[in-house]
Amino acid sequence: MTLEKLNKLNEWMIGLLKVAYLNLLWVVFTILGLGIFSVGPATYAMMAYYDHWLRQKESLPVAKSFWKFFKENYRQSFLVSLIYLAIGAIFTVNIFFNRVWSIQMVNVIMLILVLFSFTHVFTLMSAIGYKKIVDLLKAAILLGFGYLHYGIIAWTVIGVFYFLTATFFPGMLFVFGVGFTGLLCSLASKQVFKDFLPQEQG
Repeated sequence: MTLEKLNKLNEWMIGLLKVAYLNLLWVVFTILGLGIFSVGPATYAMMAYYDHWLRQKESLPVAKSFWKFFKENYRQSFLVSLIYLAIGAIFTVNIFFNRVWSIQMVNVIMLILVLFSFTHVFTLMSAIGYKKIVDLLKAAILLGFGYLHYGIIAWTVIGVFYFLTATFFPGMLFVFGVGFTGLLCSLASKQVFKDFLPQEQG
């Protein structure tokens, strides 16, 4: 094995460790904040780290950076998480408790579209820094619709990953679960952002 291949393998292993570490930090911070008070800021911190790492090619300390990102945009990320949780809960209730199949299908479609906008919302918050939540949500919705194929690919891979790991390697869900979801969403956003954000740093 050549030195170049060894370096590539080392980068892959370090990358896997980062995903697992970010997943652990997300779980710990979410639990410490009793879930609803910290799930948004923890998700933002994870996605902000991915944006700096994958798109901007920055090498940042994981724990220190996660804590910095968690604090820097706490209020906005908390409110965004409440909005998505509320909207998701409404559509989910309508799906399971409404007996009219046409209304159920409309709610399923709306829930999927909300999921596609959610794919980009926290990365947008990190990369562009919208001051108004309304503008942030509008941008996330536009990206979700405009680049639907990236969302479909990302969530299909995520769904397959969860199914296979839950079936054959359930322990991996604890190690990589949320971290892997964030990774796929960040990669999807990275492809989208190539069209209108500055190129990655060298």
